[in-house]
Amino acid sequence: MKNTAMPVQSNNTSIQEYYYEHPQIENIICCYDDLSHNLLISWQQALGGLPWPKSKIIIVPYDKIKFTVNYTPFTLDEHLDYARQTGHFVVIDKTVEHIHDEFDFGTLHTNLKKHQLLDRCVVLDNTKDETLFEQYDVPHMYGPFYPLFYIGMSKRIPRYVAEPKHMFLCLNNYSKPHRVATISTLQKLNMLKKTSWSFREQALPTNMDYNVNKIISNWQVKDFNFESPKHLDQGADSFDQEANMAELYANSVTSIATETDYLFDKTQFATEKCYNAIFHANYLIAVSCKGTIDVLREHGLDVYDDIIDHSYDSVADPIERFQHIESAIVQHYAGSGYKQFRTTIAPRALRNQILLTTKQHWAKEIDHWGWKAYKEGSWGQ
Repeated sequence: MKNTAMPVQSNNTSIQEYYYEHPQIENIICCYDDLSHNLLISWQQALGGLPWPKSKIIIVPYDKIKFTVNYTPFTLDEHLDYARQTGHFVVIDKTVEHIHDEFDFGTLHTNLKKHQLLDRCVVLDNTKDETLFEQYDVPHMYGPFYPLFYIGMSKRIPRYVAEPKHMFLCLNNYSKPHRVATISTLQKLNMLKKTSWSFREQALPTNMDYNVNKIISNWQVKDFNFESPKHLDQGADSFDQEANMAELYANSVTSIATETDYLFDKTQFATEKCYNAIFHANYLIAVSCKGTIDVLREHGLDVYDDIIDHSYDSVADPIERFQHIESAIVQHYAGSGYKQFRTTIAPRALRNQILLTTKQHWAKEIDHWGWKAYKEGSWGQ
């Protein structure tokens, strides 16, 4: 008799009992603790229409298992080994992540190879660059899961604020070299006083791991010119990024989004940091890897190219790219009457918000990229 009941969270449950056949989606075996899980919903709306193998499909929530404490009583190795033993086609769910660096990808590849899954799996994530996946023959499907999960499934168009208080918004949680470079540059340019900013983790100038000189060539310790940690009305012990997000964006003209990654040259992505800026009617300058703005354009979003110089987005060299980013910030700051900037783009911002909150739009985008991956790759065939 097949198991169609969600498992009871218990250390005594075997991994076989932990997985169940989804009661509404045919041939799907999963271990999510909620039938309304984001990937399951997107499966019903978009992914289910792809030419999957006719046999059963087992979904392994790779990153949930890897990063969430007590999400499951079983290790990632145990989950992958069980998926191998079933003989089913395997979907590796990384839909709230993208590839961050060589080590991150290497770990994924090693895990799939060790458990003999490379010939009957596909990795679902938000990495648009196929370089490493193709180099190591890892079946992969890119999809814009970030905007669907973080905005499309849950948010409504926010209130309109015609005259924001701040020119820039720059939110930083973990300390990273491109974030240190960005805040230091804003301070150097005397723009930090017009910026609503946070830097929740203490940044120490003596930490050599920052590698800021890979971003600013003539960087010196004396250029480290700001104090941290700095919080925006949330203390160090209680942080909910959704709690005051709408107010912070509403009262800022332009978001300087210091993305998750900057230096890695074999990834392309846009996370919720960029999508949220567009959603809240902000102009956007992305301190990110090459191609982030292009991802937004490809999915139909207006990034206001006629107002902001996004030429930095096509620059591969990280030092030169940051120089272009600094120039874009300076040019944008020089615009007169910045409190009227939002009124100028109001109709275009509304169109962006409609797209971002329309689940069908993102389902169509995921369907498009799913078919593209199927036709150009080897998974499922």
